[in-house]
Amino acid sequence: MALNRITGDEDLYVGGIFALRKPELLEEKNITSVLSVIKYSFEGWGDKAKRFKHISIDVDDMDDEDLLVHFPSAVRFIERGLHPSQVPTDTSGDQATDHADQNPLPTSEAVFVHCAMGKSRSVSCVMAYLLYKYPHRYGGKQFAASAASTGQRRESAPDAVAQALKWVQESRPIAEPNPGFMRQLELWWEMGCPADSDSAVDNHPIYQRWLYENKLREARDAGMAPEADWIRFEDEAEPPEDQPKPNVPKKQLRCKKCRRELANSQFIVEHHGTDKTGDAAAPCPHIFVETLSWMRPYLEDGSLDGRLLCPNTKCNAIVGRFAWQGLKCACREWVCPAFSLNRSRVDEVEARPAGLGIRMPPGRNGCL
Repeated sequence: MALNRITGDEDLYVGGIFALRKPELLEEKNITSVLSVIKYSFEGWGDKAKRFKHISIDVDDMDDEDLLVHFPSAVRFIERGLHPSQVPTDTSGDQATDHADQNPLPTSEAVFVHCAMGKSRSVSCVMAYLLYKYPHRYGGKQFAASAASTGQRRESAPDAVAQALKWVQESRPIAEPNPGFMRQLELWWEMGCPADSDSAVDNHPIYQRWLYENKLREARDAGMAPEADWIRFEDEAEPPEDQPKPNVPKKQLRCKKCRRELANSQFIVEHHGTDKTGDAAAPCPHIFVETLSWMRPYLEDGSLDGRLLCPNTKCNAIVGRFAWQGLKCACREWVCPAFSLNRSRVDEVEARPAGLGIRMPPGRNGCL
């Protein structure tokens, strides 16, 4: 069919662009709002266009297309179309709110969401709405507003998105968002489906991290280092507001020569390799860490790889290396991008009660 009604109390339809060739079909189903997840204009419809509220989101059906940033505006448009008297309120990233409780009665107006074929882009926006509107269907009802909720959402995201897709497929069997959109829907759920404003996603730390990872991948595919302005230093990045506060670091990595702290367990990247026999490997010669602010002079000069020196200017011992295109550890695991501290050049010590953070260079809230 050109369009299908999503199972439920709301008159929400999804389909392809061919449905718009029959305006009488839209009128028959009392559709008053049309969300085009494709470049589309109602020019040429004449007076018939006045019947519809319409917005167009011009995106391509490609894995690397950013549809995530448009989910809040799409969700808000669908909600206004189905429930004109209500506008999505501030969710504060908390999925404990079941928005369906706000609108217990069926509506008399309908919304049609379409793309070219009604298979990927439009289905993704419908799924974003369902995840926002009916979290209880997908395991989100139990999430309370707590620091642990981010971790719960992250763990449940793949299953929640899979259930939402199954729900849509009951009405439209050809529904199949591309893998990139499926991943973005998982991030949408992980964020808590924020729809308090059209730009609710823009500055969210999870979205910013995803953009950063995309930039790294693009640079890597082009055989280049990322632009300096895009490099994210994890000890300076702001975590999501509802993300659990990091546990007290249990371990510090210090320069073996001068004892300057280089990293702590909060910024260690876990990796699990195997030896040539397939058994668990002995301790790796590399300790991989996140990008940290003391690495700035080496990472911002555009080099694809290079050495990492102790930030103590009186020491400058070689403590490791970096490679934007990745390193293969002796344990046979590939880490990409890789920021490695050489185990033979650092000491691993138990963290002390005080001074547990990354020590900053002179003049930056600390001294050597």
